[in-house]
Amino acid sequence: MLASGCATVNGNATQPISIQTVDAEGRVIEGMSCRVTNDAAQYVGDTPMFDLKVRRSSMPLVVECRGDGRPLARAVLVPRADNAVAAQLLLPGGSSFMLIDHVTGFMYAYPRWIRLQAGADMVFDRRDERGRQPTPGLVTRQFDDAVRFAGSHATVRTD
Repeated sequence: MLASGCATVNGNATQPISIQTVDAEGRVIEGMSCRVTNDAAQYVGDTPMFDLKVRRSSMPLVVECRGDGRPLARAVLVPRADNAVAAQLLLPGGSSFMLIDHVTGFMYAYPRWIRLQAGADMVFDRRDERGRQPTPGLVTRQFDDAVRFAGSHATVRTD
């Protein structure tokens, strides 16, 4: 029971998230290939990705999506302590469970629904989530046409 920590209160070590990709005007782009990673796991799929089960963690979730002829879409999802944490303190041994849940990441949750803009680097924070609507994101950088890949791939200009 101790190893499961907060999962005994909220029920899961994972949570569903939904990822959509959009263009600069907010129109949905389907079929972009995405890689979703945190310190616990890596997931891959094509957009839209609805109800993708990701492992909870105290570390950010990084999403990178690529599509033919589209600029890179990248986001960092900031986790926050789940609402069940306050109730957990009322349980016998609650502070011990909180320590375990912090270490395992079970007490944290990511934004449930994001709309990732192609050509932008964005940040989505769980505390900005409002109801069942997509979580608003902050664009931290716009990519130009030369930025198509992240990581070890070379960027080539054709002009």
